[in-house]
Amino acid sequence: MEDGQIREQFDTGVKKIRHELRSLLAQQGLFGTIVDADHGGDANSVPDSSTVEVRVKGRTAARTFDRRQIEGCCLRVGGAVLANIIEMVDEVAAPASVEPK
Repeated sequence: MEDGQIREQFDTGVKKIRHELRSLLAQQGLFGTIVDADHGGDANSVPDSSTVEVRVKGRTAARTFDRRQIEGCCLRVGGAVLANIIEMVDEVAAPASVEPK
């Protein structure tokens, strides 16, 4: 099997997660930076997990998803992954708390 085919489901899942996150941010009128970092495995294999991080207006939210969760999103993002993405958007969209004087 070629190196690209080994990672195809994983890479597609990460792309779908990033796209879903970007879409949910846009629905809130927010735009930010989305980065992901793979963890585990060697250079020629599929990573064990990936951390997806979003930065919007100085606020940051991140979640780590395991390989099974990511590969499960290669067709459609749903379940626990979608719930975590919604939580991330809520974290960065929440108004900054104002401390009393």
